[in-house]
Amino acid sequence: MFSGIGARFRSLWGGIRRRDQFEAEMTEEFQHHMDLRAADLVRSGLVPADAARRARHEFGLTELYAQKARASRGLREVDRIRFSWLDVKLGFRMLRRYPGLTLVGGFAIAFAIWVGVSAFDFVRQIVDPTLPLRDGDRIVALRLWNTETSRAEHRAAFDFATWQRQLRTITDLGAHRVVRRNLAAGDGPGEPVDISEITASAFRFAPHAPILGRALVDEDQRPDAPAVVLLGFDLWRSRFASDANVVGRTVRIGGSPTTVVGIMPRDFGFPVSNQLWVPLRIDGTTMQPVTGPGIRVFGRLAPGVTMAEAQAELTALGARLTIAHPLTHERLRPQVMPYAKSVIDLSGVEAASFRSVNVFLAMLLALVCGNVALLIFARAAAREAEIVVRSALGAGRGRIIGQFLAEALVLSGLASMIGLVAAGSGLRWFIGVIQGVTGPVPFWFTGRLSPGTIAYALGLTFLSTAIIGALPALKVTRRLADRLRASSAGGGGPSVGGVWTLVIVAQIAMTIAFPVMTFAIQRDSSRIESMNVGFPDHEYLSARLVMDAFDRDPSASDNETERARYAAAVEKLETLLADEPLVSGVTFGDLLPRMYHPARFVELDEGGAAPLHPDWPAHRVSAASVDRDFFDVLGAPILHGRGFNTSDLSPDRHVAIVNESFVRVVLGGRNPIGRHVRSMSTRPGEAIKPEEERGPWYEVVGVVKDLGMAPYDPNNPAYAGFYLPTDAGRGYPVRLAIHVKGDPSAFAARLRVLVERVDPRLGVDEVMPLHQVRDGELRFLDFWLQVTSVVCAMALLLSLAGIYAVMSYTVSRRTREIGIRIALGADRRRLVLSVFRGPLRQVGLGVVAGAVLVALLSYMILRGSLSVTHVGVMLAYAVFMLTVCLMACAIPTRRALSIEPTEALRTE
Repeated sequence: MFSGIGARFRSLWGGIRRRDQFEAEMTEEFQHHMDLRAADLVRSGLVPADAARRARHEFGLTELYAQKARASRGLREVDRIRFSWLDVKLGFRMLRRYPGLTLVGGFAIAFAIWVGVSAFDFVRQIVDPTLPLRDGDRIVALRLWNTETSRAEHRAAFDFATWQRQLRTITDLGAHRVVRRNLAAGDGPGEPVDISEITASAFRFAPHAPILGRALVDEDQRPDAPAVVLLGFDLWRSRFASDANVVGRTVRIGGSPTTVVGIMPRDFGFPVSNQLWVPLRIDGTTMQPVTGPGIRVFGRLAPGVTMAEAQAELTALGARLTIAHPLTHERLRPQVMPYAKSVIDLSGVEAASFRSVNVFLAMLLALVCGNVALLIFARAAAREAEIVVRSALGAGRGRIIGQFLAEALVLSGLASMIGLVAAGSGLRWFIGVIQGVTGPVPFWFTGRLSPGTIAYALGLTFLSTAIIGALPALKVTRRLADRLRASSAGGGGPSVGGVWTLVIVAQIAMTIAFPVMTFAIQRDSSRIESMNVGFPDHEYLSARLVMDAFDRDPSASDNETERARYAAAVEKLETLLADEPLVSGVTFGDLLPRMYHPARFVELDEGGAAPLHPDWPAHRVSAASVDRDFFDVLGAPILHGRGFNTSDLSPDRHVAIVNESFVRVVLGGRNPIGRHVRSMSTRPGEAIKPEEERGPWYEVVGVVKDLGMAPYDPNNPAYAGFYLPTDAGRGYPVRLAIHVKGDPSAFAARLRVLVERVDPRLGVDEVMPLHQVRDGELRFLDFWLQVTSVVCAMALLLSLAGIYAVMSYTVSRRTREIGIRIALGADRRRLVLSVFRGPLRQVGLGVVAGAVLVALLSYMILRGSLSVTHVGVMLAYAVFMLTVCLMACAIPTRRALSIEPTEALRTE
């Protein structure tokens, strides 16, 4: 293959050298003939200067002869597209000469590159992240994989101790776990924060030393060592006001005094996005296999060791542990993987799906550049005379195309620079929006663009240059000689062919249909904001109660002692809150109104309505577990039947209360009291359980009005739901709903004081007025609404500019025809109709295609829920598009009709 490429390169280089030699020979020969002709003219009586001038004039078709000679020598294929610095200068001059095109086209390309580059870098950080740590590409995670449950087994303290002693291919082996503790500085109440209990080896990965104090060391992990904590930069700045004297201060973590020993730099958040680190004090050598708290293990590949070699050693060690402990390790397989994969583990299909976003965004860029190419085509067609003259003076087609490409490169290059500068800010903005919805993102996510991303932007620049430069140039430079004769005969300029007509029709259709996505986002946002939850939720404060005892440890969740302590703490807190003068009621549930309620499949006893969807084996409804007085505190009286009472909490009692939508959707309006319902699956995406594994039947004892289980949607069955009775000891964590007199936000500080008084291990977070619990989702929707609005505005601007330019050009190039027909006495009305017929046909086709797209998108995205307002807006939008297209035709037509026929005959 390489030899073939080399041979072709040598052939091409030899052709260029032969061409240069041939060009020199032709130039010398033509100069010789001009000298001879000038000598003859001098002998005939002309002065030498006039003789030389006349000789040059007589040999003015030299370049034409040269081109014929090149063609006869087979050199025309070599003489293709050529660039020069002059072309670049002309490109900048064209930017100034056509400011409208520069602003519209440049903004469009910059926006497309901004979106494409931002998405490319964000996807890269998800699929192929780079850890900003020492030897970040060699940091790995180790885990035990249960082949029976297809889940990771995190109770690996025993195995971790074994790995530390025997592994040689992985160094700096460490472990961590995340716990939730109350952090209190000074005399104020504590607030729950996520704390990483971690081994000191993790800080050997840090690229920089602590900015203040020291990091954790191995001695801090001794059981008898003083309690110490290491702060992250962001937490130090927000909670301690960047106090340089914080090192050495004592804070309370979970009620225990702890000394601050250091502040880590801004860019360190290992293991994921942590800002507080305390020593991990777990001795796996004293534990039995698969016991103790859940931990996650990490390390660094030893120098010269590959991932495969490390996996081989780990597999061999796992085989020995299986022989020694068959009861616990028979189905456990140790695995090693890149560290980031342990945090965001995407399969090949999922990774490919993420990467495919770049393909769609590249198509967006191509679509945008196609629109810009339409504008440049209209501009290039207006330069017909310039192009024909240059061709007549000897400029080959490749030379003219090269100039167009240089002009396009100038425009694309400037737009790409703007897009790259904006991409960093856009990436940080998008990461901030994600954090507002999902919480902190992994520490390796950054707003700084990587070198690979910059190279990708360079590729997009060349792609846009090829589209907006080559397409119009190839169209304009076709059959220049024929168009020169046509221009002399009275009709010049390249025609707007079928491709550009298709582009115009597609532009109109897409511009009409594209706002449907914006309407969908706006609809979801307005539904959340206007949700009727059936009670004045703006008078309630919501909060989530957590406790150190559970601290994300699977074994603790089964500890009845800790459950009893948590239930007692919640009960005591309810008593204290009831005594507060500003509190008129308090209750709890695992989920509160306005929150997302996971749906589950349920089945009924005989007499239920048919399932809503043919693919559903049963009805899919929402559910929540609530306190006995939940409905009383929320001011939602029981409509039929009765409410919950103390006896309903007995293990042998199974009762439920359904909402009105459940009666309407599931029971078809029949009487629900005394009916029975049971769950067929407990989590979204979970398979339907077989008959013998399904839960108990729950008797329906009451009906309550709808209390905001989901945004209202008549086609969404998840709006139907039922409630089960619970107490604080059954579910963790519970969410409080506190009815407050006055501003609920003002009571938040008092709530924290009461929580601290109940139990120092009890914490409260996600404290906010109940009507604001979905503000994060609203911010995310608002983000996408802004993005889609900008895309719609850009599509509208590009479409209108392109349609106006091309249609205006199409009409203006008929100026001579119009003048001649007027001179011959043609009827002006018929003349105008003949001019408008073609553009109106294009606009009509675009509007019809847009209406079809609107109908399809309405069915797929909006599910047929387009409001009358939405339809009215889109109709007005279509009328606006039609008006602009008519203006594009009317202005040049009016100008052509107003000039004298003799003037029209002289126009070009």
